[in-house]
Amino acid sequence: MTFAPAPPTQKRFRLGLRGQLLLVFGMVFGLATLAAGSYQYRSLGRQLARADDERLRLRAEQLLSRVSLDPQPTLPLPDQTGETMRLVFEEAGRPARELFRSDGWPARDTGGLPRPAAPGHELRHGRVVAVARLAAPPGPGADYAEPTGRLTLWLAHPAAPLEKALARVRRTLWLGLLGSAGLAGALALLVAGVALRPLRRMAAQARRIQQAQDIAPLPVPDTGDEVQELAETLNQLLTRLRGQATSQANFLAAAAHELRTPLATLQTGLDVSGRDPALPPATRAALAGHDAELARLSRLVDDFLLVGRLGNGAALPLRRRPVALAELLLALADRELPRFRAAGRTLTIELPEEDSAVQATVETDADQLTTLLLNLLDNARKHARPGTGVVLRLQAGPVISIENELAAPLGNHLAQLTTAWYQADPLAPGTGLGLWIAGRLAQGLGLQLALAEAHGRLRVTVGFGGRADNLTR
Repeated sequence: MTFAPAPPTQKRFRLGLRGQLLLVFGMVFGLATLAAGSYQYRSLGRQLARADDERLRLRAEQLLSRVSLDPQPTLPLPDQTGETMRLVFEEAGRPARELFRSDGWPARDTGGLPRPAAPGHELRHGRVVAVARLAAPPGPGADYAEPTGRLTLWLAHPAAPLEKALARVRRTLWLGLLGSAGLAGALALLVAGVALRPLRRMAAQARRIQQAQDIAPLPVPDTGDEVQELAETLNQLLTRLRGQATSQANFLAAAAHELRTPLATLQTGLDVSGRDPALPPATRAALAGHDAELARLSRLVDDFLLVGRLGNGAALPLRRRPVALAELLLALADRELPRFRAAGRTLTIELPEEDSAVQATVETDADQLTTLLLNLLDNARKHARPGTGVVLRLQAGPVISIENELAAPLGNHLAQLTTAWYQADPLAPGTGLGLWIAGRLAQGLGLQLALAEAHGRLRVTVGFGGRADNLTR
């Protein structure tokens, strides 16, 4: 067999339905959580800033209440870490008098200072608020004189505590976002599992249909959605395919049955005519060739008859009786040896010693087992590498194995060899039914049929799985 190498295909990543649901849930939950978190962060930031301003304003009012302008300005200094302040007296019609400025107060701040009762402002790396009270100009008796101006105190402190609080809020929100993403993933998997459960049941039923003898309908979920519509549509398609398969099987069975009688009559006539001693050698040789072709057609018709019966879903009747496997293999070798010689192949049969426990007698249908093994031998004879042989072996188990060298590696074709009408090499002789028939017969007999490729050889095994009734030693 020769196989044309498959053209290289470039694999593209495609996201499955479960992955799409996971992505959609993740994006929806993520964006919603991000938007809600951003809003909460801004709201909490404003609340924390207002609370910080209120605390600072209270502190500033306490300091301002302790300021004395009599006879000279006397004021308490800030005793909190990082606090700075500025004190100014303002009187109508006169320039403002700066009474005090902390060392750490910015040199140019006139444009960024808040007015009294206004929200706090950012000042360099801190927050600043302003408080004021009416006062007389500094001097003797100023604390008791009639107020003519306003005393304003600006108090600033570092923004590090507020930043730390905001950092904690950010961490909490990010943890919430990650938790929401994890929750979204879990919910997506749960929803995908529930949503895809009917599809998985349909897929499982479809896989069973591939190996079943009949086409059973897919389960229809009572969901009233597109999944139910899909299941009903697929069942309509399967019903049509089942009808077509039944019609095809019936046609094959009927045609094969009708052809068997005329082919048998022609073959009998050729056999009788070929025995006439008066025939010239050339005519006898031609008749022998016609007889071989008729035998091939008869085997093909028998295969079609089996395809019709097996493909119709009907189980073949079993007539079980004790069968000595060694004797059966010897009879098969004698029967097939002429065909192997005509094809230029050798057939080697390996049997255990007479005193070996592998000499088994099994309870099975001899005719169906013979047909199964004949199809396997016929496949090995057709597709073995030219100039090589086929080995028919009986082993412990009991297991019957057939080995042949391959003309080319099977690769991915190996898994499809037991499919009806499948040929790895379309130019090779045959109809692609031999291994399919063997697989169906093995299934009906309860045997294990396995194909394996190793080191350029194809090995087909038929295991009886402990069906041996007795082992002769």
